[in-house]
Amino acid sequence: PIPYVGFRAMRAGLVADTYLVAMSVSHFKKKYEEYELRGDEEEQIKRLAEDGDIYDKLARSLAPEIFGHEDIKKALLLLLVGAPHRQLKDGMKIRGDLHICLMGDPGVA
Repeated sequence: PIPYVGFRAMRAGLVADTYLVAMSVSHFKKKYEEYELRGDEEEQIKRLAEDGDIYDKLARSLAPEIFGHEDIKKALLLLLVGAPHRQLKDGMKIRGDLHICLMGDPGVA
């Protein structure tokens, strides 16, 4: 978090800014099918797949600075992951898009 001083510190309250420093950014224009995993990446994915708590871990990794709201984080995780598009035998296409409406008290984070 970036510390604020003076009036901005009082106004900011418990809100923290996200700050990211990068030395290098590489852009890969590959399809998922073309991406080749390194040996250590494949092992990490296998370990995560065997972990029974992976759904909760991924949900907690979304906005870790916001305490609680685990159900909302799980819903947003499913929104990010989405679902595959399906095409039925008769040619009808079913979108895999999810739609979520989050409602709450105005002004409450």
